[in-house]
Amino acid sequence: MPEHKEKKGNWDGNFGIRYTLRNKLIPEELVPFYRRVLQNLEVERILEVGCNRGHNLEAISYCGQYELYGIDINLYSIILARENKEINYAIGNIFDILYKDNYFDLVLTAGVLIHINPEDLLKALKEIFRVTKKYYLMLEYNEDYKEFEQIPYRNNVGLWKGNFKKLILDNFNVKLVQKGETGPEEGFGDKRGFFLFERV
Repeated sequence: MPEHKEKKGNWDGNFGIRYTLRNKLIPEELVPFYRRVLQNLEVERILEVGCNRGHNLEAISYCGQYELYGIDINLYSIILARENKEINYAIGNIFDILYKDNYFDLVLTAGVLIHINPEDLLKALKEIFRVTKKYYLMLEYNEDYKEFEQIPYRNNVGLWKGNFKKLILDNFNVKLVQKGETGPEEGFGDKRGFFLFERV
């Protein structure tokens, strides 16, 4: 069975529900980070893939007038997210994003790529770059490893660390326009890198 099929069985069920219950951020605390990243970008329509209960998109909604969309594989997450009626939420899969080519100005993932088997990463990233015409914002635990390394995680659900940045730069016609770190001081649960890619 392909890895992304197996992942669906974990993340769209009770494992995904437990993840959602554990991971609750305060959107207002994330606003300074997103304001800083988005301030000089000409974007109108934004999609978050793996949006969970919508913390990131709600924070972005405080930063300007955007048309916001979120997809997640877990129904429970989407039910919670839909409490915010001003953002468009739907059940969705990173391997088959149900929007047309170049529909969004920016696509965002936060802590999503680390849970995808490296054998399936390019398939997922191709879908992301198919639906964005301008930018991809990645918040991941990027490591300068030569190869991806699987590390222990809850219930043996896959978690990999590696050089996502290099994988993207080596396989897509993009340039890196912003990079840095963020973490608890800006409302996130832990330290992570952020990387903003622009299609060229």
